[in-house]
Amino acid sequence: QQQQQQQQQQQRTSLRPRAAMSMKLAVRVPAGMSPGQTVTFPSTSGGQMFTTVIPRGVEPGQTFVVEVPQQEPPPTPPPDVPMGLPVSPTRSRSLRTPRAPVASTAPLDTATGASPVAPTWQDGQALRHAECPICFEPLASGPVGVFLAGGRRVSNHFFNLGAAQEWLRSGNGHCPLTRLPISSVLAVPDLRADLQAWWRVVDVNGDGRLSRHELIEALKAQLPIDAAKLDDALADPSHWLWEQWDKDRSGFIERAEAPGLVAFVQQVFASSGGGKGPIPDMARDKLGWYNYWDEDNSGSLEKEEVVRALVKTLGLSTSPTRVQQMRSTVDAIWAVFDADGSESIERDEFLRPGEGLADTIVATMQHG
Repeated sequence: QQQQQQQQQQQRTSLRPRAAMSMKLAVRVPAGMSPGQTVTFPSTSGGQMFTTVIPRGVEPGQTFVVEVPQQEPPPTPPPDVPMGLPVSPTRSRSLRTPRAPVASTAPLDTATGASPVAPTWQDGQALRHAECPICFEPLASGPVGVFLAGGRRVSNHFFNLGAAQEWLRSGNGHCPLTRLPISSVLAVPDLRADLQAWWRVVDVNGDGRLSRHELIEALKAQLPIDAAKLDDALADPSHWLWEQWDKDRSGFIERAEAPGLVAFVQQVFASSGGGKGPIPDMARDKLGWYNYWDEDNSGSLEKEEVVRALVKTLGLSTSPTRVQQMRSTVDAIWAVFDADGSESIERDEFLRPGEGLADTIVATMQHG
C-alpha cells in the first residue's frame, strides 16, 4: 500500500506543469530594417528562431532586449516571407545563426551590454553585373543616384535612383552597403548630356581626377557597355586602355581627358546585348536553373548569388521592398539548406529530392 501511494505521488508530481524558463537576449537590429518592422532572430545556440517587433527609437546596429522561452517552443517561421518559403519543423532544429538582415543575438551582458557586430550587405554580385545593389536592376537601364550626408557622398557606390529614394523614405537612415548615415539622394547627371556636371558628382573627393576604379564604376553605372571587359581592364595595370589614356601611369584620369575617353569607351566596349537567353523553368529543369545562375561553373551558389537569382526569376527587381524581403527570407532559411555549413548552396543541396532548396521554392510557387 505504501508503494502504491508513492507511485501515485510520483504521478501527481509528474503531471504538475513545469515553471516556464526564460532568458534575456540582446538583439542587434540588422541593416535595412527600422522600428515597427518584424525581425527574426535565433536563440544563442541557433536551435530555435523567434520573431519580435523592433521598438521605437532603435536604429540599425543598435540593440534592444527581449525575453524568450528557454525551453524550445514550436518552430516559428520567418516573418514577411515573400515566397512563403516553408521551413519544416524537423530541419529547423538544425538552424545555425544566420547573417544579416536576420538579427544577431547574444545573452544579455548586464555589465558591458556586449553583442555581436551586425554584418553588412555584400555588393560583389551587383558590381560584377553593373546592377543596383538594392534591387539588382541594371544601372544603365535608368537614372542612377548616390547617397549624401551633409551634402557629401558617403561612398562611391551607385544605385537605381528610384530604389535609392525608396530606401531613404523607408526611414532606415543608413546606406545599405556602408551603413553610414545618409540624409538625401542625389540624381547623377547623364554624362552624355552634361559631362562636367557628371564629373562633379563622380569625383568623390573633388580633386579633379578619377582613379581607374572610380572611372570604371561610374561608366558602368550609365553606359550600356560590356562590364566584364571593363573589369578585365581594371584588373590589368598594363592593359592597352591605360597605355592610351593614362600615359603617365599615375593610376588617375584627369578631367580634361574625360570627353575623349568616354567616347572611346562607348565605341570600343559597347555591349553586344546578346544576354544568356531565357531563365530555365525551375519546376521543369532544376539542374538547368542552377547551372544558369552558376556563372563561374563552381558547382556552388553563394548567398548573394541565390538572392539575385530568385529576384530575377520571380521578377521582383522593380520593387525594392520585395527585394529586401527576399534578402530577409534567404538569410532566415540559409542554414536549413546549407547542410555542410560551407556558406554556399552546393548542387546536391539544391537538388536534393523533397528537402533541397529547389523543391521548396517550386512547391511554394505552385501553392502560393
